[in-house]
Amino acid sequence: MSMRAPIAVESLVKVYNPHRPELAVRAVDDISFVVEAGQSVAIIGPSGCGKSTLLNILGCLDRPTGGRYWLGERDVAQLDDDELAAVRNQHIGFVFQSFNLLPRMSALENVELPLLYASRPRSRDAAISALARVGLAERAHHLPNEMSGGQKQRVAIARALVTEPSMLLCDEPTGALDSRTSRDVLGLLQRLNDEGTTIVMVTHDLVVARSLHRALHMRDGRIVDDGPSAVVVDNFIHLSEEEACKSERPSAQLGAR
Repeated sequence: MSMRAPIAVESLVKVYNPHRPELAVRAVDDISFVVEAGQSVAIIGPSGCGKSTLLNILGCLDRPTGGRYWLGERDVAQLDDDELAAVRNQHIGFVFQSFNLLPRMSALENVELPLLYASRPRSRDAAISALARVGLAERAHHLPNEMSGGQKQRVAIARALVTEPSMLLCDEPTGALDSRTSRDVLGLLQRLNDEGTTIVMVTHDLVVARSLHRALHMRDGRIVDDGPSAVVVDNFIHLSEEEACKSERPSAQLGAR
């Protein structure tokens, strides 16, 4: 079965502490959407709105409380833990803000690791090829503390790519980088998307969000806007400005008395 079919989410719900009503938190609240193969999608919204929870569910790192999630033609809810681990290793690449590289391993060893877990043949050759793909072949034997932030993130992207996944899930991939390095990393991700890799990215950086095809604006666990990224980002900025004005109004009125 091909895993390159779209992602489909229907009436997805995630509740923490569901059996204790006084502590229950509805982190994802009845959301539905489809991501077509080859799209790049930004997930934006204020802290605590459910973005990372949704990304964890899409990455098969967490199970929803209710609703359905199809990855390709497979209903993820029907997979056992071993099957979920296989899906994560074979079909999903993860890129995190903090890089998550093992400090005592070289760049090459970090990239090769997912292949060793999966007992893939010729893993060293594949890791070298992945590093070359992100422009870091010459840094293969360097440790993470011998590399810049941008180089570490490129190694992390190479590690995500080495299993040839159909989808990259990125959680604030430029959040720990300066603006110039962020542009370089974003350019690399856009190039991978142009080559056919589906990208779903949680980001607070609206410049980054605007550069993707599409954006989902989350608020209180729900999707409140979904469409072309430029339109959704502009709506988000306008809404944020309106709310800022409302919050400033009472203090301004008090000052006028």
